[in-house]
Amino acid sequence: MTTMQVPSVSAVSDVLALWGDDGWLTPPLQPAVAASSPVVGRAVTVLLEVADAGAGLAPLYDVLSSDLRDCVVVIAGAADAPGAVWGEILTLAAQRQGAVGVLVDGFVRDVPDVAPIGMPLYSRGERVAGPNGRAHVAAVGGEVMIGGVAIAPDDRLVLDDTGCVRVHAAQLADVIDAAARYTEGERQVVEALQSGETLDSAYRFKKSAVDELRR
Repeated sequence: MTTMQVPSVSAVSDVLALWGDDGWLTPPLQPAVAASSPVVGRAVTVLLEVADAGAGLAPLYDVLSSDLRDCVVVIAGAADAPGAVWGEILTLAAQRQGAVGVLVDGFVRDVPDVAPIGMPLYSRGERVAGPNGRAHVAAVGGEVMIGGVAIAPDDRLVLDDTGCVRVHAAQLADVIDAAARYTEGERQVVEALQSGETLDSAYRFKKSAVDELRR
């Protein structure tokens, strides 16, 4: 899955919008360590809660000790944690188990140390302190919400250097094909502009693609 050729997150998001769906996760999530090229992975979901007592993070460590080949680890529910819930150690653990990316609906740290690992990482921002024992795993493997977008286990996440977007597994092939055609329409517009056409003429290529894809 990670080796398939996929269009940009923007193209995928635009196709979903044309089809009346949602899925774009940027904002609120921004690249802390951006994917160098578009990558697709299967969602593995973990829901955190902020409380004075609870399960702690041990269930997350169990997830990061399991087979994560071709997966994107999705951490939800951490936006209100008092500090970062992800950093270098967890990134290295995920990478060693085969994960291809991490989404954290909360804050991360150790970004200069995470970057050389090569794991795409998206979050709400950075904080230097940890969660001070107030972040606990509430559930593993269920549907979670990030920025109003539902992410279910086995949904696909598309990541690139601009952001991330969720695609339902059953839609993946259709969305990727449509986004490739949408991208080609935009490429033709750029080529026409570079050859001297004005936008009112060159835009016909994108309009044709949009008209074809609109449901």
